[in-house]
Amino acid sequence: MKNIFAIIVLFFAFTNIVSAQETEKKDPYVFAKNELNALLKVVELDHQIEIALNNLLIYKHETLLKYPEQKAELAKTMEGKLKGTLTPEQFSKVKKDKVLFNDLLY
Repeated sequence: MKNIFAIIVLFFAFTNIVSAQETEKKDPYVFAKNELNALLKVVELDHQIEIALNNLLIYKHETLLKYPEQKAELAKTMEGKLKGTLTPEQFSKVKKDKVLFNDLLY
């Protein structure tokens, strides 16, 4: 009886851990925050712009989770939004950092 109980407890513990890891991998809020932090290392932003860009990045990741086939179209939209939100100097700094720029778009 103790063995069966122990097996059941271990099973539920394992499934809970796996479930938590899967949701963490696909959480748009975590992806957006990581990308925003990387962006802030390259350019300095006003707090209002940080909030707007965070919301935009969350939207991007939520959309990519639901509709991965729209990746190219979404990248064009993201580039336009970034170009319109950032100053030309900031945008050129971000565009020079190819890894960051691709992360922000895709």
